[in-house]
Amino acid sequence: MRLKVLLLSLLVSFSAIAQTEPQMLPFSASGTVVDSEDGRALQYVNVTVPGQQYATVTNSDGGFTIKTSEEPEWIDFNLLGYKTARAVFPKDGSPVKVRMEKNRLTLNEAIVVSGDPYKIMDEAIRKIKNNYPSTPDLFECFYRETIQKRHRYIFISEAVGRMFKTSYSRESIFGDRITIDKSRVLVSPDKKDTLSVKVAGGPTQAVDLDIVKNNELLTVKELSNYTLEMETPAMIGDRLQFAIRLIPTIMQPYPLYEGVVYIDRETLAFTRFDLKFDMRDKDKVTRLILVSKPAGLRFTPTEVSLRYDYSTSEGVTRVSYVRTSMRFKCDWKKKLLRTDFTAISELVTTDRKPGDVDMIPRKESFSNRDALSDKAAIDFDPEFWKDYNIIEPTESLDRAIGRIKRQTDRK
Repeated sequence: MRLKVLLLSLLVSFSAIAQTEPQMLPFSASGTVVDSEDGRALQYVNVTVPGQQYATVTNSDGGFTIKTSEEPEWIDFNLLGYKTARAVFPKDGSPVKVRMEKNRLTLNEAIVVSGDPYKIMDEAIRKIKNNYPSTPDLFECFYRETIQKRHRYIFISEAVGRMFKTSYSRESIFGDRITIDKSRVLVSPDKKDTLSVKVAGGPTQAVDLDIVKNNELLTVKELSNYTLEMETPAMIGDRLQFAIRLIPTIMQPYPLYEGVVYIDRETLAFTRFDLKFDMRDKDKVTRLILVSKPAGLRFTPTEVSLRYDYSTSEGVTRVSYVRTSMRFKCDWKKKLLRTDFTAISELVTTDRKPGDVDMIPRKESFSNRDALSDKAAIDFDPEFWKDYNIIEPTESLDRAIGRIKRQTDRK
């Protein structure tokens, strides 16, 4: 599958970006989500408010903060393989500790979901028009991209914006657009951390990587490159999911995927894609993700993965969370040691505007020729995201922000 994505630059420049006035969100709740059995932090849990459109996900420490315009009674938590959890919205601002229970299938449930993966996939593709929006949507979203050199953060960029998506009956991502309302960038001032490499990434990933809509994987021709196998079924809350594994069986001029596709057993809506590129031919992957590099630098990808989540509300399934991860090594031809880099980008839809919505004008939309870092402000204000829902930074990311700020202040 060929990705149409914008550039994520490791060698950045800075300028201010225009800001729109956010909606005031005076009510907020923070806390952590853990496994009820072993206390392990649960990452990427969908956090929502019943009756409202606000949403976020937990970070890799299991932490979250969700803000609302009206004080709710409850907060809901959903994660693949776990029962839906509900917590009382704390009116006194005290932290919430949520313990989620694994949702174990009975033998009968496992038998029920056995079947022909080819027929299930074909029927799910046929039902896309029934399961996904038949009218345009306008989302608010939060985006973050980070780059680590070995285990140390050297680049952090964040943004809030709006995403317009056309009806899924159009069978095309043409017309889908993202605009950035506010953003900031933090970059290591150490010259040793500067690497003039551009790889694929960027805020438009929620548009470009919408597998259900872009018709690049879910076609008869493309699926003929794979063997499909039924995996152990899974639950998302109280809803049973088919799990179908994609196994690439032939070679193409572009890299194929391997991984698992989740499909709601009742509605046959695609709910989640957990995929990685087949890395048997690293040259193909390099040609796809590498945009530019200096002469003499050797670039070797080691892993490229994609997670794309959809959530269902009132019978309609929409994008909720997107995460891409790229791991690669770089070294100069005259040096023996290679340096490991990890580039991660994630986007969560934090709100959806009800009713008729207007398309984002093309002149305001984020272009696939732009890099977010070229439009971001440098800002260390802890209140920068005061009136927005975001993915809470992890402890290690918080420490990295403090370290980069201190380094910058000394320059």
